[in-house]
Amino acid sequence: MLEIPRTTQDVSADFLTDALRAGGVIDTDTQVEAFEHEPIGVGVGIVGQLARLQLRYDGEAAGAPDGLVLKMPSAFPENRAVGNFFNFYEREGRFYQEIGAKLSVRTPRCYWNHRDTEAGTFGLLLEDLTGLTSVDQVAGVGPDRAGQALAALARLHGEWWNSPALDSLQWMPRLDDPINLSAGEQYRQAWPLFVDRVGHALSDHAIALGERVQQCFEDMLITGTAEAPMTICHGDFRGDNLLFDDDATAADQVAVLDWQISYRGPAITDVAYFLCQSVDVEVRRVHEAALVRAWYDAVVESRGGRPGDELDDYRFERAWEHYRRSVLGTTVYPVTAAGSMDPANERGRELLVMMAERAFSAAIQLGSEEFLA
Repeated sequence: MLEIPRTTQDVSADFLTDALRAGGVIDTDTQVEAFEHEPIGVGVGIVGQLARLQLRYDGEAAGAPDGLVLKMPSAFPENRAVGNFFNFYEREGRFYQEIGAKLSVRTPRCYWNHRDTEAGTFGLLLEDLTGLTSVDQVAGVGPDRAGQALAALARLHGEWWNSPALDSLQWMPRLDDPINLSAGEQYRQAWPLFVDRVGHALSDHAIALGERVQQCFEDMLITGTAEAPMTICHGDFRGDNLLFDDDATAADQVAVLDWQISYRGPAITDVAYFLCQSVDVEVRRVHEAALVRAWYDAVVESRGGRPGDELDDYRFERAWEHYRRSVLGTTVYPVTAAGSMDPANERGRELLVMMAERAFSAAIQLGSEEFLA
């Protein structure tokens, strides 16, 4: 039986050999002779740990990857508890098992996929996309890259737009399922510590807004889900989870990582999260109307229409209204992360502060408070 390491540092050549054999990547005549281990994603992933592995094989290894990314649950108990509570680890395992390779959006190839909910062990060996271009989320995604990212997101949304096949993904919760609604209580519990840790970076207006949002968070999710078409949402579509390949075809120019928080819900929630967490405040303010419209046109095109057309079940005016309201919900991410989890390092703390500043300022600038009346 394959023994699952608890941290990426505990990985051995024997473990990698067994994992790759289990995944059908190498046969019994081939083994991993040695490897190099490099932690990655420091200050990027809050509920997971990542490492890049460079492998050397003994035996015939035709088609076996020289490099892999190992993904495991967080080594921090409080962070891992959050991941377990929301089924993030199981959810991503099911994603790669059932639909990851079938989507129109580019995702890393999965070579080994382990999940044992009873033992609480999970792990993935994924394609190493080191050669692609990353963008520092703290610095902010520029308007051109944001447009590329939203075009990829629109293909995902359009592919699953009101699809009957959504009902078969019972392991992927709806936005209004109890597991997601429970984030409202986490918001309220995390709020005092969030204010203590991050409040210095926010205006009095932002603090007052957060006090109001947390009291009606569940109602916002329920209403938003009821009023919009359903599709697959990434759930954590942000700069640190995107890689860009300008030499690829248009369909493959953006690779999307980290599917732990995927859910079935209104597509516009992904758009609001991305623009209000990953784009600098001033860049977002100047470009967001055009970017949201470009995303909408790309969904229309994926559904067989032409730019400028309207979706029969979701007019652009409605989508823009929902965008403004969805911005309020994006404040839950920095609040719960800063108020209930260990950011692990200085970069993680900087990221959480930046996410909070961007989310609350977007809600204020867009006049989203009117939806709280």
